[in-house]
Amino acid sequence: MLLVYGSYGYTGKLVVEECDRRGVDVVLAGRNGKEIDEQTERWGNEGRVFSLDGTDEVREGIEDADAVLNCAGPFSKTHPTLVDACLDEGVDYLDITGEVDVFERLASLDDEAREAGVTLLPGVGFDVVPTDCLAASLADEVEDPYYLAVAVRSLTSVSPGTARTVVEGLGTTGVVRRDGALEDVPPAWKTRHIDFGDGRGAVEATSMPLGDVTTAYSSTGIDNIEGYVALPRPARLLARTSRYTAPILRTKPAQKLLKTVAENVAEGPDEEERAKAEGYAWAEARGEDERAARLRTPEPYALTAKTATEALRRVEGVEAGYKTPATAYGAGFIEEFDGVERVQVKPRLSGR
Repeated sequence: MLLVYGSYGYTGKLVVEECDRRGVDVVLAGRNGKEIDEQTERWGNEGRVFSLDGTDEVREGIEDADAVLNCAGPFSKTHPTLVDACLDEGVDYLDITGEVDVFERLASLDDEAREAGVTLLPGVGFDVVPTDCLAASLADEVEDPYYLAVAVRSLTSVSPGTARTVVEGLGTTGVVRRDGALEDVPPAWKTRHIDFGDGRGAVEATSMPLGDVTTAYSSTGIDNIEGYVALPRPARLLARTSRYTAPILRTKPAQKLLKTVAENVAEGPDEEERAKAEGYAWAEARGEDERAARLRTPEPYALTAKTATEALRRVEGVEAGYKTPATAYGAGFIEEFDGVERVQVKPRLSGR
């Protein structure tokens, strides 16, 4: 039995629709009974209502499940008790996070997961499937790789869950990997100009704490990793000024206010936008030689529904322990999906 937690959130709904389209039978779960009742009436699936406040409650909620896909963010808040319960009950755990701290914690549980016979597979959405697969494929093409950069671009609006996660990250440091260890750096400390192949030429991408600093390290073994995001100009300015406004942005009143605004303003792309828009990923690996490549994908939320559903459907065949999308399903996993196109490009387009 497969269970989707947070099935009534923005991305959770897309996953449930994709599961129905693919004929993947899932149990719908979350803490809001009214929302679950409405979903089960619409889709005809079994529903379960439970919060993530305590491990015992979660263990009862995931009873008889073979695997759980967590779609309820921010994942820094929702994963701890759910993962602990999965380890106790021998249930595989997947999520769609892009948060470094979540990846780090799950990576630290590798031995425990192996002993429990449990697969821990976070990041099965747009974060980080495209970049993780690109990184793994480029690492195989470069002799003795020592440096990896990855970047993403999306031109659509964000969901309420994504907005809340962004707010939680305001005022925190950036993170890169140096000589195999995570290293804090100032927010937006570095930029690169990258051509994502969207017809706009090279655009400015800002260094951000992408989950790839952990996932790509596991997938490639490369010791030096940086992540970049192509942001609109106002967002770039906010990221840079957060170096100085962090003490205010991290206060409880500021976080509460910003999360309220985010939840009221962010709606996520509608069906028409998801059908027309695209997402972009880029990566560069350096070693004895250099390679770079980029991906054009379906709109990120639409792609997440597809990759998460497929990962959940196939997780039973993945060996126990902490995994990334590339180590679980191979570097070619992302190219299995319709609308994904890979292009080899010239490395070191520009940077500073």
